[in-house]
Amino acid sequence: MRWIKLFFISSLFTLFSCDLGKAELDSCLDVFNYPSIIEYPAIGFCPELMDGSVDDEIEVGIYALEVSGVAGIHAQVSYDANKVQIVDVYSGDFFDRSQKPIFVYNDNGQGTLDIYTFFMSNEKTTGGTGEIALIEVKLNSSGQSDFIITSQSELLDPDDVPIAIKGFGKGIINAK
Repeated sequence: MRWIKLFFISSLFTLFSCDLGKAELDSCLDVFNYPSIIEYPAIGFCPELMDGSVDDEIEVGIYALEVSGVAGIHAQVSYDANKVQIVDVYSGDFFDRSQKPIFVYNDNGQGTLDIYTFFMSNEKTTGGTGEIALIEVKLNSSGQSDFIITSQSELLDPDDVPIAIKGFGKGIINAK
């Protein structure tokens, strides 16, 4: 009988001392983490809201969201060149297959960044949600800075025919 009481008390203690916590769904592959985008296919930023301090370098991902039959992407990003500086841009894994994609970018230093990436694989097209590019930025001054995917951005099929983009993402960087 005594061992039953000990078992019962220790079980209660264990049960009430457990912290189940709250699940956080913060994967960039989860389209529900893009509150600024309502319709798909889309191009967006992950995370959409970032914080940092002046002189910090942070990374901003650009994602293709719920796309299909895509062979190439031109993502044009508008940003405040007085508040942030583009340090570097890296290819994402959206087009990685048997061969690396063609990836080039052009930052005019005036607030427009153009990213071009094209499929170079036997599969010809891809779809779904994935990272197009990773942008490394330096925060030059305090305040809020917007990153906006412009309407000049394009999704292209293998015949170079545009695929309609229905959602253009917006990211915000708060620098202290």
